[in-house]
Amino acid sequence: MERKVITSHIFPPIPVRCFDWCAWFDDLGADCSPYGYGRTEEEAIEDLLENFGEED
Repeated sequence: MERKVITSHIFPPIPVRCFDWCAWFDDLGADCSPYGYGRTEEEAIEDLLENFGEED
């Protein structure tokens, strides 16, 4: 079964734009899930899947 990824445009008040988007796995919940970050929504999803996509 493919895991559902949730994203959010958080746009923190810092000058660095590398963390504007956040992604996490829906089945683990936002409080427990690992996160991926990126300049764009796609980068955040890619970061999450590259670093945590193989974990069960």
